[in-house]
Amino acid sequence: MLTAGSSSITGQLFARDNQSAIKGIAILNINKKQYAPAGTEVILIPYTAYFKEYLEESKKQRKRGKPLNLSGEALECMRITKVGGSGGKYLFDKLKEGTYFLYTRFDYVHTATRTDVVGQTDHYVNGSYQGSSDITNSYGVGMSGDALVEKLVTIDKDGEVKEVNLKKTL
Repeated sequence: MLTAGSSSITGQLFARDNQSAIKGIAILNINKKQYAPAGTEVILIPYTAYFKEYLEESKKQRKRGKPLNLSGEALECMRITKVGGSGGKYLFDKLKEGTYFLYTRFDYVHTATRTDVVGQTDHYVNGSYQGSSDITNSYGVGMSGDALVEKLVTIDKDGEVKEVNLKKTL
């Protein structure tokens, strides 16, 4: 699957925070993309029956704390490319028809807004206590995050160019 084809998979690799008020739901995520740095590796592996079985067994073994390695023959079928420039762009070319597994991992900064109650203000009208309200302090925080992105991509015909953005949205 990795030789003598004329198809390509290209795209961008990035992470994006979701600071929606409803956790886990982002109808429109307007937060800035954080592109993977130049040199970040993107791995392409043909999604064969062997590799599919390897993924399933690997998940089981990880839960037991025993990593499972790919065979040497399978490792020879992998292709690795690196993100070039500052826009998170990557490219795999000369591919045949078939399904491929894309995998990458990179660090980025996860940002969040935090609000703390720092005091209270009492409210009076004509000397009569009416209630209290919180005094709050809001600030932004940044933490390093780790984006792990896995995606299956299918090339249906020779010569096809697939545009695939690999993204991690929190």
